[in-house]
Amino acid sequence: MPATGIDAVTGLQSATYSPGTRSGNELSQVDFMKLIVAQIRNQNPLDPQSDTDFMAQMAQFEALNQMRAVAEGMRVLQGVQELTSATAMIGRTVTGKQVDAVPITRDTVARELFGAPYADLTMPQRATVDADERVVAAQDDRANAGTEVTGVVERVAIGPDGIPMLVIGGKVVDLFTVAEVR
Repeated sequence: MPATGIDAVTGLQSATYSPGTRSGNELSQVDFMKLIVAQIRNQNPLDPQSDTDFMAQMAQFEALNQMRAVAEGMRVLQGVQELTSATAMIGRTVTGKQVDAVPITRDTVARELFGAPYADLTMPQRATVDADERVVAAQDDRANAGTEVTGVVERVAIGPDGIPMLVIGGKVVDLFTVAEVR
């Protein structure tokens, strides 16, 4: 049983705020409201915080939420622009650096065979995908990651990190390593 702290001056119980698990130090609207309630509960009754202070905090939090929404929108636009740039290279001769093709090849084969990405497959389905000759070839070719590849772009595949990758003769080239387009 956790110990509860009682403020000796006010006799009020301290707030027990514990944020949920999130990436980074993000506060949700629920977390913000918990902080406001804890602040109200634990304020000094002889010197309470004014309404305008609370309103200013809420306005700042709303401005922060709006900035997060704009940043997310910019990330989406960047992704669309990257995909557009990658698809414009289909059929063109490109020089870039090869990357480890196993994750992309696994996803491609999994979607062809089972209609789902590799991560969503059962263990027997994953074993079938891993035994496919294309995945085996990609695993055998891992040592060549980082070498320069030149060829005609056949298609574009999206990597596990959301970055478009160019497929050239069965080899996967990172869009951001392209040094030449002809």
